[in-house]
Amino acid sequence: MKQKPEKSERSSLWYPLIAFLIVAGACLALYGTYKVRQHMNYQRMIAAQKKYDEENNPVLKHERKFIKQVADPSVKLYKQDHKVLPSIVIAQAILESNWGKSKLYTEANNPFGIKGTYNGDYIMYETGEYINHKHITEKAQFRKYPDLQSAIEDHNEALYEKFLKRDDKITDYREEAKLLQKNTYATDPDYANKLIRVIKAHDLQKYDQEAMK
Repeated sequence: MKQKPEKSERSSLWYPLIAFLIVAGACLALYGTYKVRQHMNYQRMIAAQKKYDEENNPVLKHERKFIKQVADPSVKLYKQDHKVLPSIVIAQAILESNWGKSKLYTEANNPFGIKGTYNGDYIMYETGEYINHKHITEKAQFRKYPDLQSAIEDHNEALYEKFLKRDDKITDYREEAKLLQKNTYATDPDYANKLIRVIKAHDLQKYDQEAMK
């Protein structure tokens, strides 16, 4: 009969321990939930701030507007003739016209730096060239267009016929950029890599995907 109270006493010692473990587990679960929610709220705050900055930053607004101005006709044109990928057209316009800020673009609607004349119209403009691995600046004759649409259509034909024409259709902007470099579209030895970097930085390949639908 003396053993029963001892067993009862031992059992009663576990009750506080079990209760403590239950309370501690509940506290840890609540703390974990709090930290997860805190992290999620922080991420939402960062995303909201980023969205606000993108919508109100004048530089970013200008860049988005310029991309759209070139992208819309480029996508439409590629759907018709499948010649020059829209991402390449947009990237070239960005590089050659400095986001549409160059004098050649503002005064001649020429965002691509295409030399020569267009229906007899041209503008004299300073350009940088690499000759014998040296960068020099010289004046040259550049085509003057009545509008951006005409420039994109003319650029499309000139680029394809002189630098991109092949028996098979190119669907990768990296391949097209390297082909331009190989066929000496530009004298800049890093031209293809610059195009590729611009396309990646601004997710321009999505316009290729849109044009190929």
